[in-house]
Amino acid sequence: MIYITEKEVEENLTDFGKGKALASARDRLILDGVVYNTMPAIWSSKHIAGMKTYIAGKEGAHFVVMVFDTRNNDLLAVIEANRLGQVRTGALPAMVSGMLLKDRKQRVALLGSGFQAETQLHGLLTVFEPEWIRVFSRNYDHAASFAERMTKKFGQEIVASRTVSETLSGASLISSITDSKDPIFTAKHLGERYHVNLCGANLPVRREASDDVLYTSDLVIVEHLEQALRESAEIIGLRQLHPRKEIVELKDFVLMVKDQQYGRTVFKSMGIGLEDLAAAYLVLKNLSIL
Repeated sequence: MIYITEKEVEENLTDFGKGKALASARDRLILDGVVYNTMPAIWSSKHIAGMKTYIAGKEGAHFVVMVFDTRNNDLLAVIEANRLGQVRTGALPAMVSGMLLKDRKQRVALLGSGFQAETQLHGLLTVFEPEWIRVFSRNYDHAASFAERMTKKFGQEIVASRTVSETLSGASLISSITDSKDPIFTAKHLGERYHVNLCGANLPVRREASDDVLYTSDLVIVEHLEQALRESAEIIGLRQLHPRKEIVELKDFVLMVKDQQYGRTVFKSMGIGLEDLAAAYLVLKNLSIL
């Protein structure tokens, strides 16, 4: 796996916060069971613009990232992005977690054991040295298989748990990446100090955490507030039930004082095109195209 490092992602998001990059909310067209998605962005300091675009339906999904040179308007590349998006989805929560949690020794709970969970785990292992790692799936056999495979792959023991309570007991770093329609966990499952990454749902009919997880946190971060209020059941619910609760965009968070301490934090990640543009930039840079 080519890991998209904290430096590259932070540079990208810092430029976003300073107005040197832009991204708009995901747009979806839905017809006859087919969903076509576009996620445009522009990054002026790297002289590139483009978008992640993908189509999804009963036959699966197909992702590409298009990249243009803003100096001459040339099309630089169209990159197959199924794997690229998987890597990016794992890298960003790891970066945010690392910015919030200064201690590299964390107790990690992973909710979900699908194909995206592998890069979630890899990203966290790149940043942290976990004391222990547990994984939960609504299908225990899936969790057990995942734990066995990832233990062999990464050389660190990963334990499959049978219940959410068992998985989250004592956890300080939680990453959830499922397609659940109902909350998997509530605030009562969490300790006094924790960071939660919610990465699995970008449709308002899906939800991984209950309202109290977000409301009782000290800090809630999203990549793009407009998009979150369209797509995230957790963020929509938080705004409706607790309209005065502050929700911080990631581009503003990366510009905040780094040594500020929080006890309970939540990052709701759904992806924006600027992140995929950053990943595409890294690929093209490694190929000496940029």
